[in-house]
Order: sequence, then C-alpha cells, then structure tokens
Amino acid sequence: MTSLNPSSPQQEPLLSIHSDSLTEILKQMGISLVVSTYQAGKLIVVRSEQNYVNTHFKMFPKPMGIAVKNNRMALGVKSSIWELHNNPSAASHLEPQGKHDGCFVPRNVHFTGDIDIHEMAWCAQELWFVNTRFSCLCTLEKEYSFVPRWKPPFITAYDLRDRCHLNGLGIRDEKPRYVTALGETDQPNGWRGNKANGGILIDIETNQILLRGLSMPHSPRWYDHRLWLLVQLGESNPPDFYRNFRD
Repeated sequence: MTSLNPSSPQQEPLLSIHSDSLTEILKQMGISLVVSTYQAGKLIVVRSEQNYVNTHFKMFPKPMGIAVKNNRMALGVKSSIWELHNNPSAASHLEPQGKHDGCFVPRNVHFTGDIDIHEMAWCAQELWFVNTRFSCLCTLEKEYSFVPRWKPPFITAYDLRDRCHLNGLGIRDEKPRYVTALGETDQPNGWRGNKANGGILIDIETNQILLRGLSMPHSPRWYDHRLWLLVQLGESNPPDFYRNFRD
C-alpha cells in the first residue's frame, strides 16, 4: 500500500527561457535541437513554433552523450546506449497532426554498465563514445558491454576510477581525431585536484597533446578547416590558447 502525504511538496514543472533570436534561427535553418540534461534526467527537443520556442521533455536515467546521423540517433544514459530511428510515417499520426516531420522511436538498447558516457559520434556506420570512467574511447559489439579502442598515452590501465575525466570527442574526415580531458593524470580521480587549469586537448592520430592548461575543455569540433572547442574563459588559459589550428 502506498501512503500519500498531502503536505509533501509537489514537483515543480520544468521551465525554460531563451534569447529572442533563437526562434528565428531555428526557423531559418529548418532544424530542431536535442539537448540532454543529466541533472534533471531529461532529453529535451527544442523547436520553433510560430513566434516562440516549443520544448518537449522525455525522461531518461542520466542522459548525456547524443549522436545523430541520417535517420539514426544514439543516446548514452546511465548504464546503456539507446539507438532510435526516425519513422516519418509515425510522425504523421502525432497530435497535432501536420506539425511533425520526424518521430524517433527506440530500436535497440545496448547495456554498457555505469561508465559515465560523455560525447558520442557516428563514424561511417560505427558508433564511437567516450567511456569516462574507464578513461578511453570505445565502440560496441554484441558480445561485450563495450570495446576499448583508444586511451591517452599517459593512462596505464583500464578501471572504473576516472583517471583523467576524458569527455569531449571530435571527428575529422569520418574518423575520431580529437579528445579533451580535464587532467593529464593516471591516478584515480587525479584530475579533480586541478580542474581550474589542468585540462588538455589531444590529437588521437599522433597521441600529441596539442594544448595544456585549459579550464574545463569540452566538445572539440573540426569545422570550416579549423579546430574549435569549448573552454571556461579566464586568466588560467595558456598563452597559446588562441593558436589557430587549421589545415
């Protein structure tokens, strides 16, 4: 029997705010955004509707990494990776009718265990993802929870103790090429001692550390013949932080 306590606080509905230009940007590009927030346990679809932004929330356990290619979307959650496929015929039956051009439905769930999945990307037909707790990049095979494919040269062993907080994954020419980590450490949780300026950017192909001294680096992206990444700006950034990585 479940006892309901009328004095217990009700869960507040999730609200969102946005800049005035976001609606127009989504309209002009003809896109929707898919955003994960592991704190709230939600996957959020952000889309324009007339003159405002509409948000649709779907609950998942600790959603984090997202990868989309063609009609497939992969989502990394607490202990598994979900694969969803777009089914346009199903979209035509959603209410209100005529307002949806896509409907992603679950097609496969691969159980990985609680490995703190961060960024993911489709490379050709293969899904790569950051296995943060094991400090490595991985792919999937049916016989295993995951298959380690690369680890930083300073990591000496695979375990569940998050030695460098590997997090960001950048693709170039359909191959994994760049990663970010919050520390150049081989000790369990060693990165926590210098989060302010211990971050690094690594070239996977050469195993070269391109930048050190970064604050909370994430999400390296190769775009328009340049390498971009997110960092927390501040005095701790290295002198060569604004170096221009180009072809």
